[in-house]
Amino acid sequence: MRRSPCSRDREIKHARSTVERAHKTGVLSPESNSLHLQLIALDADLKRLKELDRVQDRITMKRDELLPKYQPYVERYLAEGDVFKNSLFAHVVVWLFDIEAFDQAIKWGLVCIEQDQPTPDNIKRNWPHFIADMILQWCERQAENGQPIEPYCSTIFSKVRHDWRLNEKLTAKWFKFVGLLFIRDMDGKPLPSAIDDVEKLKAAQALLLEAHSYNSNIGVKTLIDKIDMRIRKLADT
Repeated sequence: MRRSPCSRDREIKHARSTVERAHKTGVLSPESNSLHLQLIALDADLKRLKELDRVQDRITMKRDELLPKYQPYVERYLAEGDVFKNSLFAHVVVWLFDIEAFDQAIKWGLVCIEQDQPTPDNIKRNWPHFIADMILQWCERQAENGQPIEPYCSTIFSKVRHDWRLNEKLTAKWFKFVGLLFIRDMDGKPLPSAIDDVEKLKAAQALLLEAHSYNSNIGVKTLIDKIDMRIRKLADT
């Protein structure tokens, strides 16, 4: 039976009042399980996010307010098993990456790929490119500061190497980064002359050669030559 204009107006007013209560309490009411209501609330919260000038303030809002508010609905969506385009799910996954909650972010990001979920409108990449880029940036920061990068580096590099068909530039960046891990000195700087293990040098060289094959401007040619020199020197000793 078709709904009358008055009936639709009442539903819209009810949805808006429910969302207004959610903004005051931080949660949607039990009666608000419909995706329609959640998306109304999400739209309002995205506008609030855009009003924040500082990146750290946006991260804090995502971590302390938005994820506790919306994650239960994503969990319910996944538990029910009915797959459909779900922008709420997509935004929650992006927020999880933003706050570096990578265990959950990667797990749900892979589900987004399986379900062929679109990324949010403000993300101009598909999920494999988004995930690979986010984790690589994090790994680079961690490595620069001498901090651990596992298991996330190996998990995503395996996807980059074997499963995902990423653009050449990002693929080359990954092969370069992992190759440099084999030749870092005690200060975390890539230095072939500091490495005495020939197998490590060969592993690094193979990865850097592959990086170069994907993007000749990736900046590894000099390092490849230095690795060659180091391997020859160790062979002569």
